[in-house]
Amino acid sequence: MSLRIVNWNVRFATPRSWRTPEILGRIDRYDPEIVCLTETHDRLFAQGGHAICSRADYGYELQKNRRKVLLWSREPWEQVDDLGIGSMPPGRFVSGVTQTSVGEVAVIGICIPWFGSRTEVRRGAERRGRWEDHEEYLGGLSEVLKRVDAKRLIVLGDFNQRIGQGSRAPRALRLALQEAFSPNLRIVTADLALLGRKSIDHIALSADWAVDSVDAISNFHEGRKLSDHFGVAAGVSVRPVR
Repeated sequence: MSLRIVNWNVRFATPRSWRTPEILGRIDRYDPEIVCLTETHDRLFAQGGHAICSRADYGYELQKNRRKVLLWSREPWEQVDDLGIGSMPPGRFVSGVTQTSVGEVAVIGICIPWFGSRTEVRRGAERRGRWEDHEEYLGGLSEVLKRVDAKRLIVLGDFNQRIGQGSRAPRALRLALQEAFSPNLRIVTADLALLGRKSIDHIALSADWAVDSVDAISNFHEGRKLSDHFGVAAGVSVRPVR
């Protein structure tokens, strides 16, 4: 039995946006049990199931209903954490445990800051240097992942880095991303590309998962962009115990 997962940065599409029916339709085609949306509206994916979100304050002027991360499951969430660790830039983390067709699954949804995060802010908020939030987030995430003691772990969201060839991140931050996930998590979307561009939205899995499929979800509709990111989907199954 394959557990289907979808992950997509939807560029703050709202329930009333012209983009939303097409985005939701493309997600629904995968019949997923777990969905992660980044840069989203807290009610965008509200049809049945259960959603948990990161905190509303992500270091900019607050905008009602916008969330950096939303996790959705068919079944309720338990052990919900919307902080991660205090040293991480705010509002970009949420985790929980949910029941699925293959049993209990632990899920961490993340939105690693882009290189320009908070380099231009208003109303006296703290101003950061290029890549500074990204670096701090990776440091905090590394500590979070070291503390996780869970089987069937999925970490997914907007990593704001291409993996390997094509990455524009400084070498130190490419290494920091690898070290945060290694050796216990494998980024299964590392080589996924659409129209010649590699993904920065990723799905990482603990060693007890086997990968059945990995797909790109087009972000174009009738010549218009649904988002500035394309989505990613995966089918995974529990690896047999040997």
